[in-house]
Amino acid sequence: MKKVLLVYPGYIVREQPLNILYIGSAVRAAGHAVALFEISSYRRRPLRGDPYRIIKESYQELCSRFMPDVVGFSVMSVNFKIALELAQLTKRRSPDVRTVFGGIHPTIAPEETISEGAIDAICRGEGEASFTDFLAALDRGGEYTRIPGFWTKRDGSIFRNPMRPLIEDLDKIPFPDRDLISPSRLQAELYGVNLLTSRGCPFPCSYCQNEYLMDLYRGYGRFVRTRSIENVFAEIDQILQKYRPSRLSFSDESFTLNKKRLEEFCQRYAKRYSIPFLCQTRPDLIDEDTIRILKDGGCDFINMAIEAGNPRIRNNVLQRNITDEQIVQAFGLARRFGIRTGSFNMIGLPGEDMSTVWDTIRINKLLQPDRIMCTVYMPFLGTKLGADCLKDGWLEHPIDDAEIYYTNITIKHPTISGRTLFGYQGFFDYYVRLSPKLYPLIHLLRWTYQLLPKTSFGLPSLLRAAREGLINFVYNMKRILPRRGFFMKTR
Repeated sequence: MKKVLLVYPGYIVREQPLNILYIGSAVRAAGHAVALFEISSYRRRPLRGDPYRIIKESYQELCSRFMPDVVGFSVMSVNFKIALELAQLTKRRSPDVRTVFGGIHPTIAPEETISEGAIDAICRGEGEASFTDFLAALDRGGEYTRIPGFWTKRDGSIFRNPMRPLIEDLDKIPFPDRDLISPSRLQAELYGVNLLTSRGCPFPCSYCQNEYLMDLYRGYGRFVRTRSIENVFAEIDQILQKYRPSRLSFSDESFTLNKKRLEEFCQRYAKRYSIPFLCQTRPDLIDEDTIRILKDGGCDFINMAIEAGNPRIRNNVLQRNITDEQIVQAFGLARRFGIRTGSFNMIGLPGEDMSTVWDTIRINKLLQPDRIMCTVYMPFLGTKLGADCLKDGWLEHPIDDAEIYYTNITIKHPTISGRTLFGYQGFFDYYVRLSPKLYPLIHLLRWTYQLLPKTSFGLPSLLRAAREGLINFVYNMKRILPRRGFFMKTR
């Protein structure tokens, strides 16, 4: 038996990190001891010295108590830096402990990841079987360099193995081990407890890593797979019995993809449960029949991605292939049936200028979603759009810090300044919610806000803390804006 410490180097704010919780349950089912370290409690960094000091101290304390044989990290590009620092700390303390990086970043950037001296192995793609095979090989002192889906090091050599076939029968996977995280993380605002009923998304949007994954797994099984309804209900029963959440959320990327399955699911859900649920989908997968099915099934909130209000940006650049009419219809139907909505939006996209940013503001102003989310575009590895932008020198600051996703500007846009993007991201909701008569005041406030540094990268500790405080103030002031009835307390 091995003692396995799993590390989630991101913040658990709304949805729980199901990927690493699935790995935890697979590790436990294979007979190993497992613990989890996550950094949500350390979001406020110290004002002096190493910004990761408190995180590192807490991590070392847990390592001293648990004494892991293997440390596995679930890594996205935005938190690669802190994950690597913790891996380096692990190796300095205990050189014999094996460090494994899994998640989307090592999957799309395997050479960059495995080249780091503090990383012993990487897992590419789905990890439940590959990681437990690796643990089993270590446990028996056997061969561990030929495991599908794993790249490993031994005696100075790197062993690069092919992908492991996708898990065909999702019902065979143990439910995520939610006992690994604090109960307070299982009552996320709006979202409650989240779960997946499927894996994979068939849409090749240019800004998403999904198309890369579809190409990577070509020939290794069906990319989109669904769980049986009975299996999903068994997990829901467990959640309700153990954690008693106020609501559920389904994290499937397109919950309404299969209307026949959706109808059966919602009919059976309504007969069995009274707890409301949230889901997300694409506007072009919504019609009146679908909305009625969701409403009758217990859905009271739908997140849908608009991304860009300008059709040329949305369809030619982002490859969304969704019309204005489909977006307006989807949000309008949800409102008509009494289902609250959330919109996802991006600004600073390739091909954008200020007129297209305002197109995104205007369509949100027309639709008035209950919750509005706006980010500044980041050119991620593993995306077509990101590859083009990186080639053209767009990246100004590294995408490797867990704090930067919403309010740090990493790009140098050819037509819109970073400070302008920072300002419009911060005041996006204000433009959507308030009357155009107040736009001169909003402009003045935004211009003042834009005096802040556009990124926290490289800032002295006190200036970084002041910047964060002012960003939080602007965010929290959104609670006074006219709205249809929902404000997220955390950003």
